[in-house]
Amino acid sequence: MNTISKLTIAGVLSLGLFTAQSCVQDDDYATPPIECNLPSPNISLADLVSKVTAGSIKLDANKAIAEDLIIQAYVISSDETGNFYKTISLQDKVENPTTGIQIEIDGSNLYNSYPLGAQVQINLKGLIVANDRGVMKIGSVDPQYTVGRIPSAVMSTYMVKTCEAIQTIKPKVVSSLTDALKPENLNTLVTIEGVQFSDPDGDKTYGVSGTTVNRVIVDKKGKETDLRNSGYATWYADVLPKKSGSITVVVSRYNSTYQVFIRDTNDVKFDQPRFDVGGGQNPGGGNNSEAANLLFKGSDFNVWADFLSSINSFGLVKDTYATSGVGVGRDNTNALLLKGTPKANDYVFTTIVNNTIPATPKKITFYVKGTSGKSLSLNVYKSDKKYVVYNVGDLSNSNVSLSPIDANQYTGKIDTKGEWVLVTLNIEGVDIQKTAGENIFALKVGKDEAYDLVIDNIKID
Repeated sequence: MNTISKLTIAGVLSLGLFTAQSCVQDDDYATPPIECNLPSPNISLADLVSKVTAGSIKLDANKAIAEDLIIQAYVISSDETGNFYKTISLQDKVENPTTGIQIEIDGSNLYNSYPLGAQVQINLKGLIVANDRGVMKIGSVDPQYTVGRIPSAVMSTYMVKTCEAIQTIKPKVVSSLTDALKPENLNTLVTIEGVQFSDPDGDKTYGVSGTTVNRVIVDKKGKETDLRNSGYATWYADVLPKKSGSITVVVSRYNSTYQVFIRDTNDVKFDQPRFDVGGGQNPGGGNNSEAANLLFKGSDFNVWADFLSSINSFGLVKDTYATSGVGVGRDNTNALLLKGTPKANDYVFTTIVNNTIPATPKKITFYVKGTSGKSLSLNVYKSDKKYVVYNVGDLSNSNVSLSPIDANQYTGKIDTKGEWVLVTLNIEGVDIQKTAGENIFALKVGKDEAYDLVIDNIKID
């Protein structure tokens, strides 16, 4: 009887110790910090981002949060395989999130403390919350950086894992890169269907040892983005799949250029046949991939000053219908906006040679979106300083390839149905101008009809 009593007491004490340990943070940082008796969050992640953007949160002298603000969110990234480095991406809901954010931590093996699907609570007082190169981040005060990394030794002071059970994050599912690469999807988990690697035969593997590389993925409409892969990821040497299918990514951005990350290769499910991009044409990618072959400096229109510096002495058309379209370009970057009714058959601009022109280029391409009562005419200058003419004519939501004609014309109407349309100028056999400072390309519009067009990424190949 005495023995039974002793065993019973020991069992109760053991159970009590287990229960206490399950909800008390251990001093070992590698042990997941778990808290049960937490204060209620007093601001949503969406409200936090909105107020930081508006500048309506009280800050201290170091520009850190000076209010007792607490948020809750879910972990959607992992550094277990090495593709995420000293950072965790968080979103506000298990499914159908409205907002994501990135937290910077000066530590490794963060997945041990903050595993995928964990709910975490963050006390923001004393931390920096700011937009850093296109992404909203949480971090520490560091004079060298907009957002510094929180030292791992004090991390549990700010962020703890709650007692909520690990959740299975349900990615938002979209059918194109255009739908994935949007501001509301930053630092959230998204599954993109109908994509493939652009050049699996040339790239061969996901990565290269010791460095981070881009592997371009493309959808059926020709939209491209960079998949960023670390050379320290455990799977960097795995062979790229050659088929198409779906990919689950954390959406990110570097300045104005979108990019995506996978946690590991289980996020890539390419089990369908490859598809022909753009119905047999390959319209190319977003601003990042276009930038390698710009016809002239600033022809992606991201930096308006670069574009203006590429125009000849006549300058931009004096009328006010040609302006910088901030945020209306491909990948939500900048573009050339034509909005108004020209009073003449205007040269909107004529640009000079100030970029490298290929020895034997075959095409000039650019993108158009919008409507106009008349069409566009393009002049491509030759080495003899004369030019050949290309008229766009009627343009709907299908890509077009144009050959030279005799004279500028503006007949035809444009209505791309809200889609980006690729216009290709066939310049094979054209002795294109290559002398620096000489005219190379001009865009013209017709008079007395309304234009509401966005033009982006003028490229030569």
